[in-house]
Amino acid sequence: MSKRILLIGHSGDMYGASRSLAKLVRILSKQHMVYVMLPQDGPLYDILKSLIPPERIFLNRNLYIFTRKSFRLTYLFSTLFQFLKNIGTIADIIRNQQIDIVHTNSGVVPSGALAAKLLGKKHLWHIREWFGDFKKFWPYYSAYITRFSDKVVCVSETMASQFKNKTNVISIYNGFPIPEIRDNNSTSTDLKNFLQGSDLILGCTSRIRLVRKGQEYLIEAIGILTKRTGKKIHLLVVGDYVPGYEYQKKIVEDLIQKFDLENRVHFLGHLEDPLPFYALFDIFVLPSGEPEPFGGVVMEAMSMGLPVIGSNLGGTTEQVKDGWNGYLFENRNPDDLAAKIELFLNDKEKLKQFGERSKERVEKLFSLQLHEKNILDLYNSL
Repeated sequence: MSKRILLIGHSGDMYGASRSLAKLVRILSKQHMVYVMLPQDGPLYDILKSLIPPERIFLNRNLYIFTRKSFRLTYLFSTLFQFLKNIGTIADIIRNQQIDIVHTNSGVVPSGALAAKLLGKKHLWHIREWFGDFKKFWPYYSAYITRFSDKVVCVSETMASQFKNKTNVISIYNGFPIPEIRDNNSTSTDLKNFLQGSDLILGCTSRIRLVRKGQEYLIEAIGILTKRTGKKIHLLVVGDYVPGYEYQKKIVEDLIQKFDLENRVHFLGHLEDPLPFYALFDIFVLPSGEPEPFGGVVMEAMSMGLPVIGSNLGGTTEQVKDGWNGYLFENRNPDDLAAKIELFLNDKEKLKQFGERSKERVEKLFSLQLHEKNILDLYNSL
């Protein structure tokens, strides 16, 4: 039976959670009537307008999204006021649009769950974040999440392990299509020419934030390996600095200078379509110093037939089968990361074999078809 569903997002960008929200809209629209609430317009809003009528997209620029500053005493009353106001706004949409199910797409938007509960509606909560930094707050917030949700959907077993009470907690991996391999016309000819003759080309697609995303560990590992082997190793970094962390650019530049990698590390910035650049990579590396929930960029790389190296914690450990389609290195250990990269040096056959296994792994465990089936089955069970 067709339902009216309100999806609540936490951003208007097109990074991981937002891309997953657009994917959910495509899937759910096949059987249900979908509405979306966002805190801002932007690339996601433009994409959604091509999927559902614009009148079904609500912009709530006062949507409360909790951050670290939410815990400061000076913000306590404004946070509470905004939270209560959000409940009223969402409740009005539920009543006016006759919503049956509210689906909160991120762990940092708390108001949808209570609004749904007050009106006797079903609520799904999608958890895509690791809350390890909020150790004192998490026991209370996790209890709130499970208490006011009919199902808590985690993007990996690692994310599900955060919850003490797992009665209504399930895991559904995100699904990814196998993209067609296209001619790499959108990449710079100068860059491709510069990379010719390289011994190894590493790619890292992620917002830049030290420790959290760990680009500094990768740069240091390349420096260590270059000094030890004398090999010509290049790194292509796709992504901008996380807003508020632009000051880290100087730290990164100093690190590159320390290891004489000025001509080996290339920053490409944010790209609307990074997939063509994956064709330049020999290996994809996600060196995160903190647990990744379930990196969409890892799945993109695997679907493009690339070996993957990632840290040995978080959802990455469920994506990469160590020694099969890539390697897991000891978290925050540049020396171990360098050792794992070295396993691919001068071994074109291993690069090819591991890359083929990556694509096979996506098709078997993380296909878009399997993801769609799991999501629709979940909704039908409600």
